[in-house]
Amino acid sequence: MRMLNGLPVSRGFVSGPAFLYRSTGGEQIPEYRIEARQATGEGERLTDAFALTKAQIHSLANELKKRISGDEATIFDGHLMMLEDPAFMGSCLDKITNDLCNAEAAVNAVSEQYFSIFEAMDDVYLKERAKDISDIAKRIIQNLSSRCEVLTSRLEHPSIIVADELSPSETISLPRNMILGFATDRGSAVSHASLLARALGIPAVAGLGSISDAVKTGDLLLLDGTRGKVVVNPGNEERSAFNKMSERSKSIEANLDQDKLAKGMTADGHPLPFLANIDHSTPMTDLYAVGAEGVGLYRSEYLWMAYEREPTEEEQAKAYTAAVRAMPEGLAVTIRVLDLGGDKMTRDAASHKEANPFLGNRSIRYLLRNRDVFRRQLRSILRASAHGSVQVLYPMIATIEELRAANIELISCMNELREKEIPFDENLRRGVMIEIPAAALIAETLAKETDFFSIGTNDLIQYALAVDRVNETVARLYQPTHPAVLHLIDISIKAAHRQGLSVSVCGEAAADPFLAVLLVGMGIDELSMSPNLIPIVKKIVRGVTMEDARLLAEEVRNMTALPADKVYAHCRNFVLKFMPDLMYILK
Repeated sequence: MRMLNGLPVSRGFVSGPAFLYRSTGGEQIPEYRIEARQATGEGERLTDAFALTKAQIHSLANELKKRISGDEATIFDGHLMMLEDPAFMGSCLDKITNDLCNAEAAVNAVSEQYFSIFEAMDDVYLKERAKDISDIAKRIIQNLSSRCEVLTSRLEHPSIIVADELSPSETISLPRNMILGFATDRGSAVSHASLLARALGIPAVAGLGSISDAVKTGDLLLLDGTRGKVVVNPGNEERSAFNKMSERSKSIEANLDQDKLAKGMTADGHPLPFLANIDHSTPMTDLYAVGAEGVGLYRSEYLWMAYEREPTEEEQAKAYTAAVRAMPEGLAVTIRVLDLGGDKMTRDAASHKEANPFLGNRSIRYLLRNRDVFRRQLRSILRASAHGSVQVLYPMIATIEELRAANIELISCMNELREKEIPFDENLRRGVMIEIPAAALIAETLAKETDFFSIGTNDLIQYALAVDRVNETVARLYQPTHPAVLHLIDISIKAAHRQGLSVSVCGEAAADPFLAVLLVGMGIDELSMSPNLIPIVKKIVRGVTMEDARLLAEEVRNMTALPADKVYAHCRNFVLKFMPDLMYILK
C-alpha cells in the first residue's frame, strides 16, 4: 500500500483500477533531410495535417459544448486561434523550404520556438498559450505521421486515468463512460484539464509528483478529489474507511436536491436570492433544475467569441431576448456589456497585442473608445428589455466620468429608439461592477448615480493584490480572505446600502460555500454563480441564521493581523460547526 498527496482539483470519491495513460507525444519525432524538389509535397502534407487537426479540434470543441456551458466550453478557442494564424503555418512552410527538412521536424522546431516565446511572457493569458501550442503541435505531428492515440483502445473497464499530465484535447478525447477519475503527476487547480474535470464532474487529483511511475495498469486506487489523496493498492481497513466516506458523501449530495428548488434565504428567513452566471450557450432549462432565481451575470462577450467578430445588432438582440423570454415573469436578466480583453479575446482582438491587456484597453474603456460598438449593444439590450425584466451592467468602472459617459450613451440610445417607436423598458436599471479597487474606494460617489452594485471578486482580488490566479508561480497569493480585499468589499456594501442600493457578488467567491456565508454576514443581498454550484451553496446558506453569518463577519473584521489562509480556515470551521457533514463533500 502507498498513500500519495496532491492537489484537490475536482471533488468526489472514486475507487477502481488504474489505467496508465502514456501520451504518444513522447515518441521520437521523425527528422530527416529532403530534396528541394520534395519541398512542395511536404508543404502539401503539412497543409493537409493542419486542416485535419483543425477539424479534430472543432469536433472536440463541439463535443465539449454539448456536455458543458460557460467559461470551460471555450477552452479550445485558443487552439483554433493558433491553427488559423497564417504566421504559424507560414513559419512551418518556410522551415521546410529553407532548411529542407520534413514536415514533422518543421512543426516541432517552430512550435518549440513559439512555446519558448510564449512561456517567457509575463502576461498570463499569452503565457497560457504555450500549453495550447504543445497540444496543437503534438496533434499535427500525429496526423503527419498517420499516428493516432491508440492507447485508450486497451481501456476495457471504467478506470482511473493516471498520467504525467493531460492536455485539454486529451482530457475531452478520453471516452467519458470509461473514466472514473484523473490522477496526474503535474498540473494545478487552474490548469485547463482541471477546469474540464470540474465542469464534467470527474473527481481528480493533480500534482502527485510521481504517481505515473508508482502504479501500473490494473492497480487498485482510492481517489479522494476532495482532499487530494490517492491510495495505491489499499488494505482492507483503508478500503472500508474510504467506502464509508464515499457513501456518506453520496448521501449528502443526494440530500442537496431537497432544498435546491426552495427560495434562497437564511435559516431564520432572511431573503437571499441565488442567481446564475450564464452566456448565450447556457441551456435555460438547466437554471430551473438547479433553483436559480434569476440571472445575475449574462456574459455578453462570449457571443463575440462565438462569432469571432462583433455580432450584428440583430444577432445580439435575438440572443438577449431569448434569455429574457426564457425567464419566469419578474426574474431579471442582468446583461454585462462587452468585457473583452485580459484573458478573453476574439481572434481579431488578439491580433492587436498589448503589453498588459489586463491593464489595457478592455471592457468599458474599449466601449467608450468605440462608441458605435457600444451603441449597437445598448440598443440590442434595450430592445430585449421590452420582453421581460432586464438590467444592464457596466464592467471595469474606475471613475465617475466613465459611469456618466456610459449612462449618456444609454440615454442617447433610448432617445433613438423612442424616435423610431421601438419599445423598451423606460425604467431599465443600470449597475456598476465593483472589480477595481478604485471603484470600491469611490463607491459612495458611484452609488449616487447608479441603481445597483455587482462585485466581481475575481478581478477585485487580482487588482488589489497584484496577482494573477492562473499564474502557478503566484497562485498561492490569490487570497479572497486577504484583509484588504474584504475591506474593499465591506466599504462597497456599506456605501451601496446607504443609498438604498442592492449588492450582489458574481465572482467565484460567491460559489465558495464558506465564503458565501461570510459575504451574507457582511451584507450581500444576492449571490450569483455557475448554475451547477447553486444547490450546494444554497443548502449551506439555508442552514445558517443571519445572526450567525453576521457574527462570522464581525469575527473576521477583527482578524486583520492574521494570514489570509487562517481567516479562510476560520470561516470553514465556523460553517462546519453547523453542518459537520459538509466535510464529506467539501475540501
